[in-house]
Amino acid sequence: MLKYVAVAAALKTMSAGPQMRRFYRMLGNQAGNRRRMAGPVPGFYMDRVRRVVRLTSQHPIVRDGDRILELGTGWLHWEAMTLRLLFDIEAVLFDVWDNRQLGGLKHYAGQLLPLLRDGLDLTPAQRSRAIPLAEKILRVESFDELYSLLAFRYVVHPDGSLGQFADQSFQLVVSGGVLEHVKRETLPRLFAESNRVLQPGGWMLHSIDTSDHLSHYDASVCKKKYLSYSEPTWKYLFENEVQYINRVQRGEWLALFQNAGFELVEEESRQVDITGLKLAPRWATMPPHDLASTVVRVALRKSGGPARSETAQ
Repeated sequence: MLKYVAVAAALKTMSAGPQMRRFYRMLGNQAGNRRRMAGPVPGFYMDRVRRVVRLTSQHPIVRDGDRILELGTGWLHWEAMTLRLLFDIEAVLFDVWDNRQLGGLKHYAGQLLPLLRDGLDLTPAQRSRAIPLAEKILRVESFDELYSLLAFRYVVHPDGSLGQFADQSFQLVVSGGVLEHVKRETLPRLFAESNRVLQPGGWMLHSIDTSDHLSHYDASVCKKKYLSYSEPTWKYLFENEVQYINRVQRGEWLALFQNAGFELVEEESRQVDITGLKLAPRWATMPPHDLASTVVRVALRKSGGPARSETAQ
């Protein structure tokens, strides 16, 4: 618990003003890039690759010629890169600040190659496209070269608004480990905008980490420890701007998607044991399954439009 509190205090300090936040992000990018260039790909990254392969084989989510939007594209453009290896698509990579890490991206792409060769249930056409393209990614020397190779466009907009994008301009909106960092009060607007920019019958694929991110630094603490704290206590002692989390729970996510006009096609979640964890009153009436969830992954289709044919190519 001491490490949990110490990290919270350090992140509070780094959130103290614009200059401190810029300093934190500069250090984070440098250290993160070195770490990702040296270490193995975390297992959950590969899990997301397998999930995308399975979902796109079961549903008409993405096809050659489509245009997709990745929200919070982050260090590695992981979701967009995975889909580009499988399909001949265009992608817009959207974020609120620039924390790209080319070295880490190439290192992770290199570790994808064995999976592409003999670890995924790909069609022959996908495999013949993905392997040479991944090998080309390993040879790029700049992000501009990468974007030219993959038909990607990188966009940074600090307020997170999708207003610059035209109605019905994307087939898919996708994110991984992003939505939990979006301010709770802006989520309805974000999903309404996502609905607007999607084509009729378009899709959203999101992987959301609903765990207490401070617990990532302290293995002795329950992964849902933040449920112990009231809103004032959380804001005063633990909430920070550089690693903000919104504490939105599974059932709340599903309600937000439904209210924004999306039909849930598939959901998977993971839970931890929260027996013995004292809950703040805010959480007392929520279903235990929702409170115990640490990962929520959803496949959603825009309601009210014609469903895309399952068989057309």
